Amino acid sequence: MTDPPAGKPAWPVKVATAPVNFGIYSAREPFISAAEYARIAVDCGYAGTDLGPRGYLEEVSADSCPALAGGWHDLRFGQQEGFAEDLSALEDTAWLLHSRNRYPDMSSFAPKPTLACPPSGPLDAAGWGLLVRQAYRAASRCRDHGLEPVFHHHLDTSIETPDDIDRLLELTELELCLDTGHLLAAGGDPLATLARWGHRVRHMHVKDALADGTFCRLGAGRLDLAAFLDALRALAYEGWIVVEQDVPDGGQDLGRIIGDMRHNRAVLAGLGV
Repeated sequence: MTDPPAGKPAWPVKVATAPVNFGIYSAREPFISAAEYARIAVDCGYAGTDLGPRGYLEEVSADSCPALAGGWHDLRFGQQEGFAEDLSALEDTAWLLHSRNRYPDMSSFAPKPTLACPPSGPLDAAGWGLLVRQAYRAASRCRDHGLEPVFHHHLDTSIETPDDIDRLLELTELELCLDTGHLLAAGGDPLATLARWGHRVRHMHVKDALADGTFCRLGAGRLDLAAFLDALRALAYEGWIVVEQDVPDGGQDLGRIIGDMRHNRAVLAGLGV
C-alpha cells in the first residue's frame, strides 16, 4: 500500500498483477518463464499476483513469488462429466491457494478462488438452475479449504451482461469478482454495478477498455478510475485490486507490457492506492 493522500486514512487494499498481462493463458510454452514473470511483477511494484493457468506459477517457490491474490478457474457448469472433471481440478487449485496463503489471519487478503464459465451462450431456465446447483458445489469445495470463492462475469460466457450479474446474485449467495473492463465491454457501467452490488463485491479486477472493447492501459479508455476508486473506498472495500490488461497470446512486446505495468501501478499510486 502507498501512503494515503493528506487527510485520508490508509485504505486496506493491496495491488496485484496477473499473467494475462503477458498473454499467458497456458503453461505450455509461455511467453516468459514463471520465474521471470514473478521477478518483473515485484520489480514493477505489485504486492500480489493472480495464479494464472494451472502449472505455471506452481514452479516458482513461495518465497520468490508475490503473494497469491486469487486463482482463475473455469467450470463447465452445463456439463455433468465436464463439470466433475473441472471440480476435481478446482480442488487442486484451492489446495494450492490455501497452502500459499500469506494472510491466514486476514480474510480480506486470503487468495480468492475465482470461478467463471468457459465460453458459452445464454442460459434458459433449466440452465440457470443447473448453474446455481453446480456453483454451490464448487463454492463448497473451496470452503472446505478455508477459502471464500468469488464469481467472475466474463465476455462471451453465460454470465456476461449486467442482467446476467443481477440474476446470478439474486439466485445465489455467491460473492462477486467485479471486472471493470469486461463490464464496460459488455455494455455495463462499473459505477452503477458497484452501487447496486457493492456489498457483494469481495474481489476486484481493474482494467480499462476502449469503445470497441479492447483492453488498454489505465486512463486510455472509458473507465473513470478515480470516481470508481472513490466509490469502492466509500463502500469500505478491503482486499485485493488485481490490475489486468489482457494481451493476445502471440506477438507480445515485452517492453510495452512492462511499460504498461509500471504505468498502471503509478496511476493507482497517484490515486492513493
